[in-house]
Amino acid sequence: MKTTILSINDFLSNQLKEIIAKFPSVLEIYYCSNNIEMTSYLLIHLNNRSDIDIIANRKGIKKLFKNYGIIVLLFDYDSLKYKFKHGYPLIELIYQEEHLIYQQEGIDFTKLATKSFKEFNNQYNIYKERYFQDYDLLSSELNKYKSLDAISSVFLVYERLLELHLQYLEELYVGHISSINNLHQRIKAISKFNPEIEGLFLKRNEEEYYLIALIDRVKEAIKEDREVYYNECFEAFNNVENTLHNFIQDRFKSLKRLIKHLTTIPMIAEITLELNKQDTFNDIIIERCLTQNQRIEEIYLYKTLILGNHTIYYLLIIGDKFANEQIKNLESSLQDKFNKQTNFVIIAHTKIWIQTELYSSQDFFADIIKNENKIYSSSQHNASLHWLVPHESLYTDLYYYNSVTNNTAKELLKNLQKLKKNQECKQSIPYLLSLYFMSFCRTYILAHLSYLPNYLSSYSLWLLCVNVNTDLNKYQYLFDKFGTKFFSLLDYYRVLHQRLINFDIEKTEVLIELITQLQAELKIIVDERN
Repeated sequence: MKTTILSINDFLSNQLKEIIAKFPSVLEIYYCSNNIEMTSYLLIHLNNRSDIDIIANRKGIKKLFKNYGIIVLLFDYDSLKYKFKHGYPLIELIYQEEHLIYQQEGIDFTKLATKSFKEFNNQYNIYKERYFQDYDLLSSELNKYKSLDAISSVFLVYERLLELHLQYLEELYVGHISSINNLHQRIKAISKFNPEIEGLFLKRNEEEYYLIALIDRVKEAIKEDREVYYNECFEAFNNVENTLHNFIQDRFKSLKRLIKHLTTIPMIAEITLELNKQDTFNDIIIERCLTQNQRIEEIYLYKTLILGNHTIYYLLIIGDKFANEQIKNLESSLQDKFNKQTNFVIIAHTKIWIQTELYSSQDFFADIIKNENKIYSSSQHNASLHWLVPHESLYTDLYYYNSVTNNTAKELLKNLQKLKKNQECKQSIPYLLSLYFMSFCRTYILAHLSYLPNYLSSYSLWLLCVNVNTDLNKYQYLFDKFGTKFFSLLDYYRVLHQRLINFDIEKTEVLIELITQLQAELKIIVDERN
């Protein structure tokens, strides 16, 4: 009989000594140390079920996983006996004599007899087959509803498939099914033990996942007898549930292999030190971005454009709390780091914002969000976007934005003509010019890409336009002809100022030509979309 705790680590040893002293219902304790495929497990076997929740909620027990990566399993005799007899692989792996570190003396209980691998394998195959039978039944049901175009029913079957996957992942990672019904919470809980799981589900907010929230929305629509149209999301659900299915298959294989060849493999880490490593171009971009905002998830360098002696780098930053002023400061910071012939154009959005805009802008983002463009990721387990299949770009708001741009252009041209005739209208022209140029750029980009950028600086908006049509660069001579820092002037007059404006009348001809040419360019692409 083992009556003393083996030396594992001081914190764990102290916790176990306290539990043994305080809870006489503890019969056995097993400790399965980590190896190359597994985390560490601590199995506490009790004869009093009511002690399980009390022990599980102790601060020290909770710290075991947080600080040491040790997963704690607590079972009463009947529960442990059932799982052990019915081929639950995680229990079979842990409940081995070589993993026993404590057994209470002076109490009679029928110790579970360890089985041969052949005996275990028979029960294990029955347990595993239950999963595959349930999975095949639900998959057949799913295909039937898809063939009938019964969209609401398809979503309900996806929910049952996700529940099935989570049930087995919980049993294979933590030894028991969660008592929580909320899928959001269950995904978050099991992801602590396999972060790749959470990486499959894009977060809607800190508490919810986009796809699960979509199922909830469908269920509300069913209750209210409304039509459901989200069939473009089926491919995303397929990808997630297929990956979860693969995780379960891999976990089955991994546990069986470890049971068949019980051994502990020490973790060996190779550490390579690079001395005097020089920062690369990408390193500098990443460092400057993270200095501005620590909540960046991913950075994509998706385009490099050379115009004469200028090089323009286009970046997409996915992260939280990125205001337009912050983007402008970051662009300036990067330009200062390099040289005046280098410009950076940055667009920044949260991932959930991109997800909700995929109906209109998926093609634009799909061309950017590729591994070959990615230069930074905060984690290898960041969730991917749930792409819509099939998808066709929508330009539903183009008519509205084009109308606003055309009306602003007409008003501005009218005032410029008045100014040519020495009629007093100087006060309004710079403000109208700033509004027109911003409207033109955003509408032009929308017409080309079905993507409406934020209110970036005037020069960044212009460079986004040039990115979609480099022929626009031929109008650079008009900016040069204008003389004053054209783009700085536009940004300055985005804000109202109480001051007299002395607008140079000689610049009116340049502006009239510029606006006329830009309006002609806009008309070409808008007519194509119409």
